Amino acid sequence: MAWLSIRLSLPAARIDTLSDLLMELGADSIAVRDAGDSPVLEPGPGEMPLWPHAELDALFPLDADVASVRARLLAELPSPDERMLNVRFVEDADWSHTWRNHAVEQCFGDRLWVLPRDAALPVGPLAVLRIDPGLAFGTGGHATTAMCLDWLARQNLDGWSVVDYGAGSGILGIAALLLGAARLVAVDHDPQACLATRANATYNGVASERITIIAPDELATKTHDLVLANILAGPLMSLAPDLTRLVKPGGALVMSGMMAHQLDAVTAHYPDFLFQPAQMRDDWVMVQGIRARG
Repeated sequence: MAWLSIRLSLPAARIDTLSDLLMELGADSIAVRDAGDSPVLEPGPGEMPLWPHAELDALFPLDADVASVRARLLAELPSPDERMLNVRFVEDADWSHTWRNHAVEQCFGDRLWVLPRDAALPVGPLAVLRIDPGLAFGTGGHATTAMCLDWLARQNLDGWSVVDYGAGSGILGIAALLLGAARLVAVDHDPQACLATRANATYNGVASERITIIAPDELATKTHDLVLANILAGPLMSLAPDLTRLVKPGGALVMSGMMAHQLDAVTAHYPDFLFQPAQMRDDWVMVQGIRARG
């Protein structure tokens, strides 16, 4: 399958605004690159690369109205210049090669291998998760994801019901299923993330009856053994009542996506939980809480 690639050169401070606009205009995916052409395929939650200048490479369907997209983008730039936009055709293989060069090949907790789809199968009886982020990024390379994967690989999840809130590529929830969980509810507001989660679950042999993929407004109030939330500190605080209701008494809540200085503010929104000491990696933290049994 071929795509239209629209590459936009801009000050790094405009990344968030222009990324949102590109998605609004119909982009199926976006990669961020610095002047050295180093893509960011799994930035930290809410993280902006500290480059003075950047490129956004957005993939659009072949029938996209390029003239309209170009006009909207130029209208948003402080100094519009046609030379800042580059339109070209790319094949799926081009995109796959980009993320494949930065994909993770790592064993977590001595129980779970996370590999690209084309990597050789490791020797031994360990669980293997092959991940292709597709149009929703999340390969296990970022500190927040890696800490959650390591935590999952060290638990006995047999028979558990799990919610992955902000599923992205589905990496955390699918890992939980491969490690013994019985059921997964993957929640994400982005339709592309839901598609990526479904594709990755199918590729990893997860039976469809074991996974439900829904938007947040479709989420029922049923309680679960484990809720995973690798999202921003702000949403973790605003969603506290909803996430709390999803955890059964005695169940676990694992949160990441916050910086170390945000930990106390986030956990203060969860008075029903007893939190373990947080884990830290690259100034990011992950914390596990157990809900009181009432």
